Amino acid sequence: MEFRLIVVLASMCLLPGWAFLALSGTWRCWVGLQRWIVAVSLSIAFYPIFFYGLRFILPWLTLGPYKVSALLLVFVMIIVWKLRGDWRQIFTLNWMEIGTIIILGLTLFTRIWFIRDHPYPAWSDSLHHVLLTHLTAVNGQLPLDMEPYFPIPLGQYHLGLYALAAPVQWLAQVPAYTALLWTAQVLNGLCGLGVYFVLDRNVGRWAGVIGALTVGLLSHQPAFYVNWGRFTQVSSQTVLLVACWMTVDVIAMWQHSDSNDTSKLGWHIFFVSLLNAAVFTLHFTVALFYLCLLGLLVAKQLWIAARHKCITRVSMGIMLIAILSLVWVTPVLWPALKIYVANRTRDITQLVASSVIESANKAYFTFDWQSFYYLTVYPWLLIVLLFCFVIGLIRRNELVIVVALWVVLLFLIGNLYILGIRILKLTNLGAVLVMLYLPIGIVIGSGLYELGRIWQTASDKLRTRLMLVGIVGLGCFAAYDYVSDLQVYDNVEPYRFFVTPDDMTAMAWIRENTPEDALFAVNTYFWLPNAPHGTDAGYWIPYFTGRKTTVGVMLNHLGDWSYQSHIVEMSRYVEEISKEPQKLEVALEALYDFGVDFIYIGKQGNFSGAGLNVAQLDAAADVTLVYERDGVSIFQVCP
Repeated sequence: MEFRLIVVLASMCLLPGWAFLALSGTWRCWVGLQRWIVAVSLSIAFYPIFFYGLRFILPWLTLGPYKVSALLLVFVMIIVWKLRGDWRQIFTLNWMEIGTIIILGLTLFTRIWFIRDHPYPAWSDSLHHVLLTHLTAVNGQLPLDMEPYFPIPLGQYHLGLYALAAPVQWLAQVPAYTALLWTAQVLNGLCGLGVYFVLDRNVGRWAGVIGALTVGLLSHQPAFYVNWGRFTQVSSQTVLLVACWMTVDVIAMWQHSDSNDTSKLGWHIFFVSLLNAAVFTLHFTVALFYLCLLGLLVAKQLWIAARHKCITRVSMGIMLIAILSLVWVTPVLWPALKIYVANRTRDITQLVASSVIESANKAYFTFDWQSFYYLTVYPWLLIVLLFCFVIGLIRRNELVIVVALWVVLLFLIGNLYILGIRILKLTNLGAVLVMLYLPIGIVIGSGLYELGRIWQTASDKLRTRLMLVGIVGLGCFAAYDYVSDLQVYDNVEPYRFFVTPDDMTAMAWIRENTPEDALFAVNTYFWLPNAPHGTDAGYWIPYFTGRKTTVGVMLNHLGDWSYQSHIVEMSRYVEEISKEPQKLEVALEALYDFGVDFIYIGKQGNFSGAGLNVAQLDAAADVTLVYERDGVSIFQVCP
């Protein structure tokens, strides 16, 4: 199965992009490893745009394994035919690029190795990611809602990741949770591609090697994302930097192009519009982060154009890229904006108590400085970062300055909630902190490169090669630590992994011994006052058995108010059973009135402390123990 997954993912991440480059002949615009990075980025961007476009233009058309296989075969034929005489040039890489490939390979190895001991996705978001992957695979197109699992519309949610995961499920013939986890971890492993691409093109190849090492193997993030199931965000960030700098390159090309460059320029505009749209369709909030960086770089290009007295020409090019990018995202942008504005301008004080709103805002938006190290960077790497930032400023490295301004804008976005304007509460600081590994990689790569220029001569090949060996060796050590028990770095938080093999046995029992419309109460934790989620495998009952639970999913907020309040109210009664034993009988009676048929207590229990207690429930008169094996218990709620 593992080999099949690797082949499928390699094909999906390479064939569409290389087919575009081969068909256009533009692959010669880049050198060495840059070509492969562009091909991978275009491949990742292709699937969400393709799936969204088909659903919008041909809503009756569904996809499946045979159609996707035929499409990939067409890509193979294009590549073989158009590049039949160029293979030697395409695969020619210098020794520094080979060193980078080793680092990228080690990064991918660590991400895939992690799956060996953790085959089920972690934490609260993973459930809806898996369900949406499954729905996409079953329906043959991106879903409009989460039926039959939950009455939740998806007009305000990004679905691009599932356009990648569902074909993996089809082609590799694996369950949705396996397809999702492998897809997400491979995208996580490719996180250094954009950093290398930007540094190689703007600073130097040495900087690119160091940046890829930092982001892939030394940084806390994004490797830690797997503990949170933060898969959509990392998928968008994988192509963010490539999309940004390719867009800037096309704007620069537009400034200097002539009539002989029309075809090549047209292909480049098509490519960057595809990448821009993919960033958005993979994750809406990351698209906002992306626009901040792109805005800085476009402003710089306009300033250069003004100096060369061609600002009108460049502005027309920027407008053309923007319009084409908007065309690609039309199927998702306008519905999402309409729903967002409607929700943020609606008076909710009559539906939710002011104290609850205030408590939710405080929990969601407030972060102390202690969380900076946990969410962003190790202390030792922070020291290296600050040193490299100072070196970059001293050397007047433009890239370091641009990235610093970008980070300032990101922090402003993360703190817009302070203004108290609901429509401007776009995201919280946490979403910003966990993606700072991208600017960190760029700054460290640039800073150490500038430091190296001070004392190293270009002719000293032996010293240069020894440095590369040292960098690769450091990468090998970091990769070994990741897959061994050295634990120099903290790679896993066990309590976030809810599903165990013993729970899977219980899932089989549920499928065979309970009604299809059964409702289960499960161990519950309130992440926010209006956002409950499970704490053990009971949370996953909807996916593994098709039955319902009292907590729903982490997309409950996209449902209507009656559904949201229903979920919250049921979850409160489950929480009462856990924390207030004296209210057990009252809570059980209320749950029975809500239609709860069973109570599930998984092997992991409740990480937050008090959870559903087997002995306490066993002593109650209103429930009956119907399953108990290997740390998993199921009670039936009786009238």
